[in-house]
Amino acid sequence: MEESFIYLGRQPILDRNKKIVAYEILYRKTLEAFARIEDENQATSRVIINIFNNIGIKNLTGNKKAFINVNVELLFYDIFEFIPPNNIVIEILEDTPVDNKVIERVKKIKDLGFELALDDFIETEHTKKLIPYVDYVKVDVLETKGEQLKRVAEILKKKNKKLVAEKVENHRIFEQTYNLGFDLFQGYFFAKPSIITHRRFDPYEITLINLLKVLNRKDPSIDEIEKIIKSDVHITFNLLRFVNSAYFSFKSKIKTIRHAVMMLGVKRLKIWVLLMLYADAKVGGIDNPLLELALMRGKILENIAVRKTKDRNFADMAFLTGVLSLIDILLGVSREEILSDLNIDEQIKIALLKEEGILGKMIKLCEYLESGDFLKLREELKEMNCKIEEFFKAEEDAVLYVEEVKQKLLKGVVDVNNTDI
Repeated sequence: MEESFIYLGRQPILDRNKKIVAYEILYRKTLEAFARIEDENQATSRVIINIFNNIGIKNLTGNKKAFINVNVELLFYDIFEFIPPNNIVIEILEDTPVDNKVIERVKKIKDLGFELALDDFIETEHTKKLIPYVDYVKVDVLETKGEQLKRVAEILKKKNKKLVAEKVENHRIFEQTYNLGFDLFQGYFFAKPSIITHRRFDPYEITLINLLKVLNRKDPSIDEIEKIIKSDVHITFNLLRFVNSAYFSFKSKIKTIRHAVMMLGVKRLKIWVLLMLYADAKVGGIDNPLLELALMRGKILENIAVRKTKDRNFADMAFLTGVLSLIDILLGVSREEILSDLNIDEQIKIALLKEEGILGKMIKLCEYLESGDFLKLREELKEMNCKIEEFFKAEEDAVLYVEEVKQKLLKGVVDVNNTDI
């Protein structure tokens, strides 16, 4: 009997400024499906139907482009005549056999307004025929290396194609492809950049970090919180704009920092500070991939915690653990140094420093998902007695949640309570 569920993931595609400009939409069904999807047409059709009929493209990608894989059979489906082409990039698979019929169909799809990409480019007689009609060319930089990568980049740049480097796993590869003129980058390099210990923080970051330290005390002082916020005009303005937003239905406008702090409460203010650190980071702003990844981890951990324990307090801890799991990369200092000052719950500290305990195992689930290590993901899920369906549902919910948060951050309208941000 065929499973009735299907879930979607997405992987960010970054520009040369490390800002998210697009997503590849990923099919999720079962862990086995990653090794072999028996019916690619059905898989891709389901992805497209889910995007447009069930989820909504804007909810999934905001105003950014969505890259969707399509094989040769699906190219000839009538589905393209019935979906809007705005911000949709059709990825043609590298093993597509190309004849005159395929070329005519590709032209037709372009005439409908879609952009086209050629996936996992390898120079063959078939791919050469497609090059004139595609807008993007994706190159697997783990397969195409060295002088061959340089030659491919030079050839495609001369043809005015936008180059997408796939499987950019670290900053060394990012810098190499950047220097070769690649336009877009896809992979996990942004999650683990080199950490420069004791980098210099700007005054805004220092204020937020000091505020976070005070908020993590057992009995934080409202007077001290108010004093720290008042010391930075940027933080003061953002906080007042936030609490006076339409998201909160306060009977009257909040005009003082003290009143704002009292209305929000410590938990909400703590998460708001963390989001401001990520959102105002030097790279990407709201489209900083670290902000997205931190929120994804936080929401996935929270979703799993809610499903497994029904304990709201533990779910809140899980969310905070996920968001904090990238704070060392954001700030450029070791986790040990950061956490020694933050006075956080011991369960969270053990999870972040040793990846032990239930929260530590939950962080590992996110890391396996991000790195594509589905064998270890399967093993960890089995050990935690967590169903595959539950995990993929948690991921899909997190994808939609992250986009909602980012849109609200852009408007200054974000509720930092874990379940309703």
